Amino acid sequence: MIAVRALPGSPLYQGNNQKVIKQALDDLELYQKANVDSIILENDFDLPYIKPPLPKEAIQLMTQLAKEIRKKFNQPIGIQMLEAANITALEIAKAADLDFLRVEGYVFAHVGDAGIIEGCAGQLLRKRKELGCEHLKIFTDVKKKHCSHSLTADLDITDEIHQAEFFLVDGVIVTSKFTGVSPEQNDLKKARTATKLPILIGSGMTPDNIQDYLPLADGFIVGSTFRKDGKFLGNTDPKHLQTFMTKYHHLRKQFI
Repeated sequence: MIAVRALPGSPLYQGNNQKVIKQALDDLELYQKANVDSIILENDFDLPYIKPPLPKEAIQLMTQLAKEIRKKFNQPIGIQMLEAANITALEIAKAADLDFLRVEGYVFAHVGDAGIIEGCAGQLLRKRKELGCEHLKIFTDVKKKHCSHSLTADLDITDEIHQAEFFLVDGVIVTSKFTGVSPEQNDLKKARTATKLPILIGSGMTPDNIQDYLPLADGFIVGSTFRKDGKFLGNTDPKHLQTFMTKYHHLRKQFI
């Protein structure tokens, strides 16, 4: 996961668009050397996050950046735009010829950092069809991290997965409650019994626990583990990256 530096309009933006692009390309180069399977772009430095509409200048820069990443990486590329700017992410993905979205609030509703996030599946899939980019896969978080799910306290994770599948999602993402914390293994086992769709783990993977989680999921979105001191917004650390990927590639051979 490439944590894109702060975009125009956000409090941490430093006024240098080319520096934002260069940082992302530098991270991409490290990931390519480590032989990752896929890349996902996220506007993680746009703290505190806001619901759409996002600033026009931010969208323009993220689109330009995504196009630059596409030129240099031939494997799958995804995008997430925080907070819950899912249609914006779709439009960027279409413009940059990306491959998938990470979506929050696909079905039901929850309370996020910026307020109530309502289900977007109907609008998102209609926009995808309108734009003629139905090849773009949509992976949704279920019981998303950093959120309150009191509005759906009567629903288990399997209920949300069933509804997301009913609403034509392409895959689901399971996390813990917070970034950098590994999910409950029981949640992943329940997810596997609930669907045959791809299941991704979206938080908490490390060289020490990947062997326990590899049999439980089809893919992994990794960010904090690759960074200095394991911090979500730290700089990418080549040693941490290589340590994880070496362990991962060794273990994966057992499942092929």
